Amino acid sequence: MGLFNDDKELNLLKNAGIKVEKNKEYTNDEKKHICMQVSEFIMSHSSKNGDIAKLQNDYSSILRKITE
Repeated sequence: MGLFNDDKELNLLKNAGIKVEKNKEYTNDEKKHICMQVSEFIMSHSSKNGDIAKLQNDYSSILRKITE
């Protein structure tokens, strides 16, 4: 079973411009790269209007899964 099987997570990653494959097993280096891309996407938003906090909440399950 692959790392990303949930359609919600796949859509979030797609919206962030991060290309991943459903049911693919990722190497540790690939996971680190995805984690960095997600972090960069989140931090590129505004903290004044709460975008960063909302995105951190939205992407938290993905980041947890990657860093396990």
